Amino acid sequence: MWRQLSSLNSTTADQREGVSSRLLTFRPEILNSSRKFSEDRLEIKPDTNELLDEESWHRIGDSEEIEEFDEFEGISLQHGITGVFDIEEFVEIITKQKLDKIVVIAVPPQLNYVDYMVITTGRSPKQMTAAAEFIRKVFKRRCFQSESLPVIEGKNDKDWIALDIGNIALHIFSSKARKIYDLETLWTCGADFDDLCNQKEDVLSNLMRGHSFPSHQQKS
Repeated sequence: MWRQLSSLNSTTADQREGVSSRLLTFRPEILNSSRKFSEDRLEIKPDTNELLDEESWHRIGDSEEIEEFDEFEGISLQHGITGVFDIEEFVEIITKQKLDKIVVIAVPPQLNYVDYMVITTGRSPKQMTAAAEFIRKVFKRRCFQSESLPVIEGKNDKDWIALDIGNIALHIFSSKARKIYDLETLWTCGADFDDLCNQKEDVLSNLMRGHSFPSHQQKS
């Protein structure tokens, strides 16, 4: 029995030794062939046809396909019939400028003021200024040489901006200021129905001075 166990142990040891010898056998030809295969895969052969010259490198990123932005797209730059702007197209322009709650008031001719007063509300001081400046740009493109460019009144005011563009007076208010001044009631119903007109004289005077254009003040 001891002889059988000894023989068995000897056989097991021989098998382990054979396994170990197989696992530890070093075969350089396999390693070299594997290394050569890896090098072949990693080797990058430049294609001379795809190399970019200096001029081509400089052209990378050129905006050839980017269309130029036309800020006057969809807006006629021709002089109107009743003035630089006709009232219908003027309303379309300020609508595109995202001004809200547009009101157009026809001013009686005997007042010798303007044909129309346009009152609207801006969403922010920045938008109010941008809209006024854009309208002035369009006016400059459309007007005759004999017509003076409009002055933006209240440009640095966060609650009110106005332009006198000949036949149209434009008032752009903040939402809060528009409710306070309520020019719609003053110019449609008259002073008798306007709350500010029934207050102290200095309040009304300040209101009218603040919302009158210098050119019309000189006429009066």
